[in-house]
Amino acid sequence: MDLVVLGHVAIDHVIFPDKREIILPGGAATAVATSAALSGAKVGLVTKVGRDFPREWLNRLSEILDITGVHILEGNTIHIYMIYHEDGSVDAPVDMGVAQKMGETEIPEEYLNAKIFHISPIPPEEQLKVINRLKGKRISLDFNPTYMEDYKTKKDLMKEIISRTKIIFPNEREARTITGEKDLKKAAKILYEWGANLTIITLGEKGVLLYNGEKFMKFEALPISEIVDPTGAGDAFAGGFLAYYVKEKPIEECIKQGLLRAREVLKKKGSWSIEV
Repeated sequence: MDLVVLGHVAIDHVIFPDKREIILPGGAATAVATSAALSGAKVGLVTKVGRDFPREWLNRLSEILDITGVHILEGNTIHIYMIYHEDGSVDAPVDMGVAQKMGETEIPEEYLNAKIFHISPIPPEEQLKVINRLKGKRISLDFNPTYMEDYKTKKDLMKEIISRTKIIFPNEREARTITGEKDLKKAAKILYEWGANLTIITLGEKGVLLYNGEKFMKFEALPISEIVDPTGAGDAFAGGFLAYYVKEKPIEECIKQGLLRAREVLKKKGSWSIEV
């Protein structure tokens, strides 16, 4: 196995002001995993879903990655609701379902020799549980605005997590919140000092900023004529990057592949890099 991704696989509900609703496959872990698989990596997925998770979605995943680590439990999958209002505001309530204590999710024995383990956004305490179980393994992780208050108030916990992680993928806001530093380059240096070998800050349409302890590298996003849905672009970037990284390709090629996968997911509805 090249890459094992642990985290949420979700059922997303997009609800418009006129009450129209679109149901899409979601979850950051699947967004990373599908992107990495399409980039040529052998990927295993570790997650919990409920009996309500559509069988056709699971079958589609199994066509491009290994789903031995997908545990189907009694109860409901995590449901994420994006409720858009006429004034432009958005509510995003979440029904966690069976997606509790994700850090304790069983990892198949055959996954343990993976080249790198990516921990998608789950509560920081749960991320640390996974890290503790994977002593000596190469770990990457990313973050999510859902846990922003934790990032702001639990500095010692975040330092502990980052000190044991090889690669991190915060966005601008997350990097600033975690470190308390407004200047992005200073924030990246702090994250490196805490222990992250590679800090890759995603900048949306402005591309990415990478810091490796020696120098900064700025990469522009690839041009795109129309964005259909911005959901999952950062995860798609991480998946593409990691797929090339585990194959020891030059860092510039890893970044380029990440940006390519991000652009492709922006062209479609939903966060997965595959159609279902």
